Amino acid sequence: MKFDIRAKIFLVALLVITPMFCLRAALDIALVPRFICLSVVLIAGVFLFIKDFPKEKYLTVFDACFLAYYLASAASILWAFNTAEAIFEAQKVFAVFLTYLMIRFLLAKSEGKLIPFILLCNVAITLIVLGVTCWQINESPTLFRLAYYTFNDLTGLSAQKNLLCSFLYLTLIFNMLALTYFKNKKWKVGLFTLIAIQFFTLLLLQNRATYIAIIMSGTFFLIGFQFITRYFNFKRIVLAAAIVLILVGSLLARLYLVDDDFWVYLQKADVSKYFESGSAQERIYMWKKTINMIKEQPMTGVGVRNWAIMFPSQSLHRTWAGANDVFYQRPHNDFLWVFSEIGIVGFLAYLGMFVTAFAAGIKVLKMTAESGGRLRIWILLSGLVGYIMIANFSFPKERIEHQIWLILLFSILLYYSKKYYKNTPRLSLSKINTRLLVLVGLLGLALNVVIGHYRYQGEKMMRDVYIDATPDAQKKQLLRDAESYFYNLDHVGFPMSWYAGIIAGSESKPKEALQYFTNAHERNPFNFKILSDLAAVHGNLNNQEEAKKYLIKAQNINPENDGVIFNLAVLYYNSKDFTAAFNWAQKLSDKHPRKKELLQRLEGK
Repeated sequence: MKFDIRAKIFLVALLVITPMFCLRAALDIALVPRFICLSVVLIAGVFLFIKDFPKEKYLTVFDACFLAYYLASAASILWAFNTAEAIFEAQKVFAVFLTYLMIRFLLAKSEGKLIPFILLCNVAITLIVLGVTCWQINESPTLFRLAYYTFNDLTGLSAQKNLLCSFLYLTLIFNMLALTYFKNKKWKVGLFTLIAIQFFTLLLLQNRATYIAIIMSGTFFLIGFQFITRYFNFKRIVLAAAIVLILVGSLLARLYLVDDDFWVYLQKADVSKYFESGSAQERIYMWKKTINMIKEQPMTGVGVRNWAIMFPSQSLHRTWAGANDVFYQRPHNDFLWVFSEIGIVGFLAYLGMFVTAFAAGIKVLKMTAESGGRLRIWILLSGLVGYIMIANFSFPKERIEHQIWLILLFSILLYYSKKYYKNTPRLSLSKINTRLLVLVGLLGLALNVVIGHYRYQGEKMMRDVYIDATPDAQKKQLLRDAESYFYNLDHVGFPMSWYAGIIAGSESKPKEALQYFTNAHERNPFNFKILSDLAAVHGNLNNQEEAKKYLIKAQNINPENDGVIFNLAVLYYNSKDFTAAFNWAQKLSDKHPRKKELLQRLEGK
């Protein structure tokens, strides 16, 4: 089979099948399934191209940064509190690194001739995602109401709306790039139409992080576009302004005349008020606490994918999450996330990837006078600016499809750079046996498939555990089967043993429940619900001091939680320390249904 055919088969599997691969039985329909799919596709890719791999092996500055980022992630497994989560994240980085090496190899081998096919794959997945999104809009009760407040039920092929928006933004970059490759008039009209639909969809979905990305990258692009092409003159500026005014005016008129929540929609779309919103205040809180985590462990970090476990140790004081029993899983800022988990060396390596790619693009712009090549580089640089904006407010680092598209952006940008700039510093690795590197890659990917299998099976079983109708005996068996070396926390950070403890408690088996809750506490020591349940079991067994100890820990983590405060008040009441009980009862919110009753009892004491 010819190289071009093999390459196209691989690219279709990577760029079309992987980002749409979902398994509904998983708790997160996309994350683990696409992790497995990517690993299988890469294994197939190794066997497809094993005879074509170049004898000359080298690392560029970008490659070295990427490799250092992976090694820092892998090393952090040694000190991560939860090894299972750390292994999963480190191997995800490993798969993404191999994806980059594979794309780099294909671009070099084909001398860039595969780029148009990559762009066709991008068009295909864009159409698929938009098609699914349109179908969801059609099924939504809010059809024809553009000002629907959140559109949270629109997820496309992603796990949530925000991820759908950021993925559509990434595909938008390459659809813009496709305009510079496809000269046929019909293709250009089709691409312009597709881009317009993407813009409209992103406007419809009301995701502020994507709005900021579009504004920043769009402004950056227009400045460079004018500098490169000198396209805009006075007449064209006036014409463009008139078209924009007509489109915006038509949209505003349609919203004002048809939708009853027009002003709510405008407030949602106003990015200047983002930092006044509740979601922004939560993010700022998470960022501050994450910076505190960084200060505590600046060199090593807490270990990859262990932020969610360690974050509550910083206290959930006066947060929406604390009041609503929500457990944060990520800080919604990829750069702080990386720094807090793998320390300063890993963070500098991760940041170095962006700096190196951006610097390479800028250097090429200065070295070439060809406007077409300069425009392509500027499109990718503008897209990278937008990605960085999204990464500062969301979590594209976590998602397989987002990382594949970031790798495409890096790879094509660096390919253009090498095309025009031949003296890129690089470290030769030709002395390392190619078979050894292939073996390491295959073993790592095989491990990924094993990890993915255990995590998928665990999530599949946990889905049945959450169903109330499932008998307790069956739940116990499911919990035992779900837990493994590679999976011991569910999607919100609760160990399997915590659920088993809840069942044992409902069956009036306090000693058995104590064993389960103790195990759960060892897995996740800063989860205030686990601490509260552990205290309750100690109370049932008349271990009052132990109960008090764990409740105080839970209260330090989540000071405003009424459940913890009420349990403390009752504990002191039962211990006949009525003064302490009264003080704790006073801290209950006025909404608590038993606050008045408890205070009345205590006043009599």
